[in-house]
Amino acid sequence: MARRNTTYPTTSMDISPVDALWVIIQSQTKAVREALTKRLLEDEKNTTNKQEAMVKDSLTRAFEELHADEVYDDARSLFDN
Repeated sequence: MARRNTTYPTTSMDISPVDALWVIIQSQTKAVREALTKRLLEDEKNTTNKQEAMVKDSLTRAFEELHADEVYDDARSLFDN
């Protein structure tokens, strides 16, 4: 399959960073685009896993305090390190 050159003429130099990056990504080989996609998805998964671990830790601490009758009126103390 032949690669298409997908450059578009612009009438001004006002191109957003996202549009500029999109043009660069489109011009890459399929293997490079797939590698980039894989890396982005892995990064998103790692971020999600970190957020889930933080929520789990916060809830675990909250339930431990509840069961130990150490409930505080100010719930913000649950997030203190």
